[in-house]
Amino acid sequence: MNVKDFLNLKIRHLAVGLLLSTWAIFSANGQAVPYARTFSKPKIEVEQALKDLQAYAGQKLPIVDGFVANAQQPLERYERAFYQLSIEVLPGVPAGTIVQVSAKITAWYADKDPAKSGYQILPSNGRLELDLLDRLDEKFGNKPSAGTARALAASGISVPAPKLNLGSGLNISSSGGNPIPAPEGTEELNKLRTEREAEEKLMRSLNEELQGLEEVKKNQAHPLNLVTVKRAGTPVMARAGEESRVLFKAAVNDEFEFLDAEGEWVHVQISGVSRGYIRRNALELPEVIAAHLEETAKSEAAAKQAAFRVEREENSIFPGAWEALKGKTVKIYTVQPASQDPKDTGARAKLNFAGSLMKKFAEDATPSAAVDGVVVIFDSADGGIAGATLASIQQLSKQEISEEAFWKQCYLDPPETFQSKR
Repeated sequence: MNVKDFLNLKIRHLAVGLLLSTWAIFSANGQAVPYARTFSKPKIEVEQALKDLQAYAGQKLPIVDGFVANAQQPLERYERAFYQLSIEVLPGVPAGTIVQVSAKITAWYADKDPAKSGYQILPSNGRLELDLLDRLDEKFGNKPSAGTARALAASGISVPAPKLNLGSGLNISSSGGNPIPAPEGTEELNKLRTEREAEEKLMRSLNEELQGLEEVKKNQAHPLNLVTVKRAGTPVMARAGEESRVLFKAAVNDEFEFLDAEGEWVHVQISGVSRGYIRRNALELPEVIAAHLEETAKSEAAAKQAAFRVEREENSIFPGAWEALKGKTVKIYTVQPASQDPKDTGARAKLNFAGSLMKKFAEDATPSAAVDGVVVIFDSADGGIAGATLASIQQLSKQEISEEAFWKQCYLDPPETFQSKR
């Protein structure tokens, strides 16, 4: 191999390395665009000149406007800007040296939401890179080309075109502005580029297929009989009631199969033959189940109301000595049994009917009602009086408290009239 062949081979190797390093920069962050220029000086002299210019030291930027391209956020919100140049010095044509520069700009972004503030990497528009290449030209006594960063800044252009053209091999400008012919080995570079494009095409195809599978999985029909726990630590009870034993505490988003409902409790299948009860207001119910339970509740309410009828309603002073409503204005319902069957008008039926009247009043009441509570008077031989504050009724309507807890807060006179096994 003669000297000429050796130099040509060396140039090809360097060109391939330069292209691969450029691709690495692009793939690493999608921002850094390398700018390159050739100088008719030995490598050691160019490296010394760069040190004299303190090119390797990072510097602060007073502002980011004029140095950044395609920022995603308003530039006036960036502060404490800093840039660092990445420089590669490579042997070029005989007796020449290639200098490749890319700038990394970082700045603090002050968002209106402090949680979104932080340091960000911003894309350089090439001004910093070309400015260094111009200063290097001046240091060697050359006149900067017309396409320099200073000329671009003076003309108002903020985004210069990169000096490194990856579309058709290396096209590096000389210090005089004239392009240097691409070195031998362009065919190998094109082959590498073609192979990389094929790999990228394959990756895109695989990503599209993966996204398609994810979409299919996402759109798969979700079982309609699963209920979801809304809060972490939700107790799963052995029986329907506050006094029952806690089997365990469910985690948020735990799912269970719906079996049936008992009042405000939902009967669920835990696993196998294991069963439990969870409060309805602690669960996210599918629309089908929620609609079914709502219809069932309406039917039950209609059946309960059929056992009694309202004879009279009025606003008056609370007729008792209960401290919570003593001397206050209340809504009074006087009701009579509509059924002659004692099973329909027992203690539990009275509580259900009184509760339905109270909740209906809370839902329909206006802020100007000026009523502090509701009282239901059962006008019968085994009658009684049930009273509750408006605040307690609203808690019950919003399912913030259970029915058991609600009735413990109420006025029941005489208490035994409303006592039953619940």
